[in-house]
Formats: sequence, C-alpha cells, structure tokens
Amino acid sequence: GCNEVFKLQKLGINYRIAPPGASIDAAGVLTANSEMPCTTIMYSVDKGSTWSKYSGPVEAGAGKAVYLQSVSSDGSLKSRVVVADEECNDCGEDESTEQSVPNPDNNFCGSNREDASRNCIPCASGSLFDCDNSSHGCIKGVVECSFSGGSDLQNSYSNGGNAELFASELHVMIDMGQNFGHSADCSMGDWGLCHTQHLILEYRGAEDYVDTQFKIYFSTIHRLLQVNHKDFDHHHVIGDLTYIAPSTSFRRLQSRTRLVIPLVLEYWSVQETDNMPRWFVVDERDKSTAVIENTNAEIVRNFLIPYTTTMKTATDANVPMTAANRFSSNKKTVVEVDVSNRIIPTPYVSFIRDDATTFDVGGIYLENLELLGNLRIGATDLMYKLGANGDSDHKVSFREGSLPNEVAGPESYKLDITPDGTTITGTDAPGLFHGLMSLVGLLDVTDIKKMTLKEITIYDKPRFEYRGHQVDVARNFLSKEAIKNTIDAMALWKLNVLHLALTNDEGWRLEIPGLEELTSVGSKRCFDPNEETCLLTQLGSGPDADKQQYYTREEYIELLDYSQARNVRILPEFNMPAHARAAVISMEARAKMGDDSYRLTDPEDETHLLTIQFYDRTSIINPCLDSSVRFVEKLVTEVKQMHDEAGVTLDSYHFGGDEAKNILLGAGYSSYPDELKQQPFSKSLACQAKVFVDSSFDPEKIANYWAITVNRILAENGIGEMVAWEDGLRGTTKDQYGTQSVAVNFWETLYWGGIDGLANIADDGFDIIMSNPDYLYFDFPYEVNPEERGYYWAARFNSVYKVFTFAPENLAQNAETSTDRDGKEMSIQTPNVSMPVIRGMQGQTWSETIRTDDQYYEMAFPRVLAVAERAWHRASWELNWSPGTTYNTTTDLVPKNELADDYNGFVTKLGCNEVFK
Repeated sequence: GCNEVFKLQKLGINYRIAPPGASIDAAGVLTANSEMPCTTIMYSVDKGSTWSKYSGPVEAGAGKAVYLQSVSSDGSLKSRVVVADEECNDCGEDESTEQSVPNPDNNFCGSNREDASRNCIPCASGSLFDCDNSSHGCIKGVVECSFSGGSDLQNSYSNGGNAELFASELHVMIDMGQNFGHSADCSMGDWGLCHTQHLILEYRGAEDYVDTQFKIYFSTIHRLLQVNHKDFDHHHVIGDLTYIAPSTSFRRLQSRTRLVIPLVLEYWSVQETDNMPRWFVVDERDKSTAVIENTNAEIVRNFLIPYTTTMKTATDANVPMTAANRFSSNKKTVVEVDVSNRIIPTPYVSFIRDDATTFDVGGIYLENLELLGNLRIGATDLMYKLGANGDSDHKVSFREGSLPNEVAGPESYKLDITPDGTTITGTDAPGLFHGLMSLVGLLDVTDIKKMTLKEITIYDKPRFEYRGHQVDVARNFLSKEAIKNTIDAMALWKLNVLHLALTNDEGWRLEIPGLEELTSVGSKRCFDPNEETCLLTQLGSGPDADKQQYYTREEYIELLDYSQARNVRILPEFNMPAHARAAVISMEARAKMGDDSYRLTDPEDETHLLTIQFYDRTSIINPCLDSSVRFVEKLVTEVKQMHDEAGVTLDSYHFGGDEAKNILLGAGYSSYPDELKQQPFSKSLACQAKVFVDSSFDPEKIANYWAITVNRILAENGIGEMVAWEDGLRGTTKDQYGTQSVAVNFWETLYWGGIDGLANIADDGFDIIMSNPDYLYFDFPYEVNPEERGYYWAARFNSVYKVFTFAPENLAQNAETSTDRDGKEMSIQTPNVSMPVIRGMQGQTWSETIRTDDQYYEMAFPRVLAVAERAWHRASWELNWSPGTTYNTTTDLVPKNELADDYNGFVTKLGCNEVFK
C-alpha cells in the first residue's frame, strides 16, 4: 500500500483501488479506513459538491449522508463512491448491500442538472420519457435529464437496414428478480436451481411495430430456461448466445409501450457483471443487425437496475461489504507499520546491524552488467521505467560466487548494501537479476530525489521453482502492451512463468502460418450464422467484428524476446480436446473451401452434448480423425519454429485438457431425457471404427487418449514437458507419457474434497502447480458486493488478504483462515499420507467478464503481488503438513499474531510504495 503499488503505476498498470470502509457514530463522527495503508480517502458532506481529504475522525453531523472515495496518490485512479452508514454491532446479520453513488460521467436524472449529478443513480438514457419511470432508479422526480458521454461508450456496431431503424427505438433494462423464495419451475436447472429476472423492453416508436421478423440476441452466462410471456419465445444458439423472438401470438409492439417479460435462468445471480453488454437486433427480412444503444457500453448499469441482494440461497452466510462492514474488516486486518526494510517478496533471511546507517541515494549505477547476460536488457529497462537510474555515485556491482549451502541453488543471491556501494553475488544470471530487483524493492521511488537505503545483508532463494501468472487472452483479447506490462511486473516481483492461454472456445489468438483460418476466422466474433467469416458472437461482443484480435507471428516472437530478457518464461497453452471451438470452426471454414486435411470434427457425427459453457460437439476436437493429429503436428512445428527464431527454447507446452464432457450426464440433470445424455463422439463413425483398431482408445476417456496422443507429438519434437489442467490427466499416470516431465495445474476447491484430490494426483507421479480457484482465481470478485466484477462459482471473493494467507503446502490449514463459497465454516482433515511435493503455484486471470486492458489490470493487480509473496517465500505462520490433523475456524492452530504482523507489513509496503511502481 505504501510502496509497491506506486511501482505498478510506473509500469503502466492501473491497479484496483478498493473503496474505503467507513462508519458514523451516534454523534455524527465519521471514521474511515482503507484496505491498503497510504491510500488517500476523500469525503463529501454535501453530496459530492465539494470534497475534502480524510486525515482522521471528523464531525460530519448526525443523520448526514457522507460520500467517500479512495484515490491513488496522484489522483489518477479512483474507487467507486460509497455512502457511509452507521457502525454495526453485528455486521453479519444484515444482508442488504450498499448502493454506490453515481459516477458523474454517466447519465443522471434529477430535479435539475445540479441535483442530477449528485442525487440520483444512473438513468438508462438522457430522455425525459425514460426518466419518468421510477423503476429505472431515479431517486427524485424528474424535471430534466443530463447526459455526458464518456470513453466507456463504444463505437456503434450498427450494420444499418431494418434492424437499425428498429433498434434505435428500443430500450432494454434488466431487473434482477429472486434467487430463492420464488415459485418458478426450476426442474430444467442443474440440481433444480434457478433464479428469476424481468426483462423490461421499451419500444419508443411513434407508431406500432407490427413486423414479426426480428430477433433480439444477447449473451447470458446463465442458461435461459423459460420466457414467461405469451408473445415471445426463446432459443439457445451456442455458448452464451441466446435470442428472444415473437411467438405465434405476437401481434405488435404498441408505440411508446413498456413490456415486462419474466425470465427464468439457471442457478443464481449475485454479481451485476453476470449481465453482458451489446444486445442486438437481427432483422430476418434484410439480414441486418444493430446494437441496442443503451447496452452498447461497459457500464452495466446503463441497462441494469442495481442489485439489492448478495444472497444466492436462504442459507448464504457471506457478509456483504457495505461501508460499515468494510470498515470493520479493515480495522481487524490492517495496521500501518514501518516497512522501510521490507521487500516484496520477503527474502529468505536479512541481517541489519544495530548501528546500521541510512544514507541518501539519488540513483544507482550498474557495474559488470555483462554477468547478467541477456537479462541486462530487462534490468536496465526496468531501472529506467522506475526512475532508479538517476545521477549517483552509488555503485552496484555484480559478481559470480558461491553461496552458503542453506541458500545455494538456482536463482539464489546475496545482497550486501553499504554506503560505499552494493554487491550482488549469485551463481547464475537469474540470481543476480533477482538481487537487483530486491535492491529496487528497498527503494521508495515515489520521489526519486529523496531515495534512501540502509545497510543490510540479505541471503535469498526461491521457495518454488515455478512461480506463475496465467492470463486468458482467448475469451477476450489483451493488447501486446498489456502483456509486456504484465511481464515487467512479474520480473519486478520475481514471478517467472507467464502461462499465456492463447486459445479457447471464444477465440484463437496466435497466427499459425499455413493455418490462416485460425486467425482470419477464429480470432474475431460477429454475427455470421454459418461461421464462415468469424465465430458467432459471445460474451457481449456484439454483432460486428471490427478487427481481428490476435498476435502475429512477429509479435509473439517479440514477446518471447521481451520476456526472456526479464527472466520470465512464456508457457503457451493451446487448449484441447475441449474448449477448442475456435479451432474447430476455423478448420470447418477451411474445409468448406475444399481443404479438409486439418479438419477437427466428423461431419457425420450426430452426437448431442452440452459442455460446461453451453457449447455443442463443435467445442471438442474429435480425437479419432487422422486430420486432428495432423493439425496438432502442424501447430507444434510452427510454434516451435517461432521459439527457435526467438532463441527461446520451447521446453514446455500447455495442452489444456480440461472439461471434455457432456454436463447432461451429471446427476444434477436427472430430469433431462436419456437421448440427450450421450458420451462425446458416441455417434461419430470415426470413433466407432477406432474402437476396433486401437486398443488404447476408450470413448469414455477421450481427454486421456488425446493427452497421450499430443504428448507423443511433443516428445517427437524434442519438447521436454507437457503441462495440463489436472482433470484432463486423471485416470493416467506419469509413466504413460513420453516427455521427461508432465505437470498439472491443480484446480480443485478445498471445500469439495480438494485435499484428497491433491493426494491422489500426487500419487500419479505428476508435478503439481497449485492453481486453486477458491484462492488463486483473479476473475473472481475482491469482495462480496454486487458491483464487483467477476465469476463466483468456486468462491464469492478472493481478496488480497485471502490470497496472501493461502498456504499452498498445507491445504488443510486454509480451513482455519477462510470459509467456503457460502461463507460457512469448513472442517478439513489432513490425509494420512506424506506431504505432496509442490513444484509451484500460479494465479489465474480468466477473462469472460474482462473486456479491456484496464479491466484486466484491476482484476489481476494487486492480487498478483500476493501470489509473488507466497510463491517465493514460506512464512513462519505456515504450518507443516501433519497427517490426521483437522483444521477449522475454531482450532486456533495457526499463529494469528504472526500472520497479522506479516500481512500488515506486506499491505503497508504494497500501498505506500509498490503500487507506484
């Protein structure tokens, strides 16, 4: 809070600013705090007209509404505005949620323009007609509306024609109904789970609309089960794409009429970002498309009435984060401490003499840079970006040398700082590089003219060999610049593997020479029902593909070179056999042009299935086709050539392998007819034939079969390691594979038996990379609040504190420091087996709800730094694996005082120094 986040800003990363906690006592005294020390808190007692800096308890006045906002030190980054409420005695009892104060860059309604900018939550548009409706959220009666467009509004996707004329008169609002306590028929939902919504469809045309040849398309991450309106039907297209259309009873949309259409959707909804933008109209008469304007933005409240509950079920025990609850939480976990000698990640051991001196440093001069090899390029670049290479006679010398046995090994170093200069000793270039990054970690770069250092000697080594960060650029694309900024941050905090998820159902993001359709078709999404020019739109991307979104061959080589110069290895993932629809459809487009040599699906296969994200059989590569094998051989050859050209060995390749199944075979779908419960490719003639000619082929274990097939291709190409999501390899053992190493990302949740799953997968002989979603998924919200971005299937929140406290080598311990996804206590017993050997850990940033670079930065950072801390350093409060020992929230085995002291040092350093970097 006081150091590291400043470094993030210097690297071009707009990290997430948490909203403040606040309470007002009965006397009207306002008290506020922050999740990270050194964060500026601003408050307003006149509803946003004037703002003051909070510096301690202030008399705000009893009964007054006080607005608050967290702000970065330079004012460039801001949290959402929240309203202080009275301090609660039992913050777990009230399930109501706070309501944010509107952003004045959005649309507002009010008694006049001045009132509008501070008294009302967003209206959906700037028209008086719209604002007359109280259900749209206007707090006061309407006289006029003001509208101020902003950078969040995207260019129109309109293709014109009939659709544009109709869409221009439509306005859509979503009103969340109930997650439980309703009377809807949930029989078609998994385990009978469903929730209700109301679609408010407003037609503003001056004349009735009588045409029936329109469809309204939208993305929904929860399957639409029912539309309970006689004039409309619905149809699931593919993935999250669904449409509603006039039924046979439809006659017209009356002019200036608002229809309320009841919907029933699967599971529950507690995050507003469940609702995807860019709803669009398709007119079948001229095949035209047009986006409905109020949905054409990243501001979901343009088309959404704010959620008022965070409860999934009647027994949901998660505590919603209001200002008062947040204040109470921060008060328990955050105390600002002296961090002048703290480094993130924490070194193995540090020595400071009692008489150690502190001295000024205007900058540092690097000597013997040639010992860093190629890393000298990254080192000098990072020093320049952080402003740490100013005029100075403080010399930093690198030297090769031995280290004490306790710390000797790859990436280890000794750092010795004195007023006469600094010496960094290591046995390899990465160790010397890390030593320099630790020196930078001691510098407060918030003011490069006032930097100081203190005499200190550090001996350091990494906890884990593998310290990773995964970025999903397939669901939604990230710019090359965002990846470079990420690599810079990883280097600064000693993460060394960038797991780049380049492919999935929703996109293929790397140019492959000779397989041009992978990018000419598979890198873009639009409305093409035949999918010959693009993939069908998903995840709120709208009907028009304005550009291809992928890394060219040259750009990928550039990223390889860039990462190698910063001690970061890029691990490319090409997900298969499942989550491969972008590849399958691209090769189908190629086949339609006469070349089926790389075809990935059997055109005669009539298997019915539904994948975890609602795709059909085109989501899974058919493992029985020779052309599928040929495709992988071509892919591996081309990717290896890119690495060779960059001078970066392709020594590890991520196969993917997860979720190759028909979810309707699960016990939760017992109400579905048997004809829909088919094993993948059970009706493929190619697979039926393969059973008789290949004894190793088991049609019920296609992921295993394909993993062994791909692994053989990797081994033949001299690639030493295959990595996979662990469910793709379950049912096999290490000795069935030809590569020297086989590693798995372990992604089971603790509360669903993850610790037993960990013991079992370790028995199979695979290297283990901890990737637990209930602690290490950064596409999940930071806190329990409906305005937070993200999915929540494995955890309702993954806060910086929760990531920091994750104990990767003693999973059961986490049951004492956290709860399950429903906010309830876990009781976890350590299996009676030896501790599994953990090779490393990794944070994951999936991108279904992340559509821009800045959204990615906010979701990944600063949580990435908590992973860096745990992956490099084992804390004193982490207990050893102890067979038979049980942990829960009452066992009190974890030394809480040590944990609190450690976290306070970490979060203070983060907020007061590191974010600026």
